[in-house]
Amino acid sequence: MNKISKIIILSVLTLILVITGYFLYNKWLESKMGLVSFENVLEQQVDGKKYIENKEVGLKFAIPDGWEIEKYSEGIIIHSSDFVSIGKDNFVPQSGCSIVVNSDRQKEGSNYDRQYSSLKKTISDENVFTFNADTNKKEIIELSGLKGIRQEFFMANFFNNQGNVISVLIPYNEVIYSFETYFFGKDKEICLQEFNKFLTTIIIKK
Repeated sequence: MNKISKIIILSVLTLILVITGYFLYNKWLESKMGLVSFENVLEQQVDGKKYIENKEVGLKFAIPDGWEIEKYSEGIIIHSSDFVSIGKDNFVPQSGCSIVVNSDRQKEGSNYDRQYSSLKKTISDENVFTFNADTNKKEIIELSGLKGIRQEFFMANFFNNQGNVISVLIPYNEVIYSFETYFFGKDKEICLQEFNKFLTTIIIKK
């Protein structure tokens, strides 16, 4: 085998290795992206308060007193003991209160960057944040030392009910931390108070 043939073979083998490595990296990346499971989170008692901790994304928060927990592969729902949903298979309250928490891994600048970069840009360009109407409000807030977006919007027809949704989104370290609550039932004022108190307990590890 002459020298040119050896160079060609080595080049082909190198190309195959590069393509295989790229394919395997993307498969690995795909397995790490998306909503993080909350099924195996830690539950701790600290000074009489129950805390939930998801070490995979460095998230910790307190559960309001007397509230119940439902863990899922794509997040966690906490709700008051008197919670009754408006319809089947949802966590919008007819009575009582509920909060939905999830964490979404998104690789910045990749095909898996569905919202992460745009959230960061919106937060950094504070001057573009001018939309504020009676039924839709947005503001930049700080939570656990990190900036995020708090948005409130009106839903005119959800199972023949009207109400507001508040969503808080914090983009950090290629994770979007999401906290959402709903004001549809008779306990709207109590639910807003509980949600605001809940936000003060959130810890995102740096």
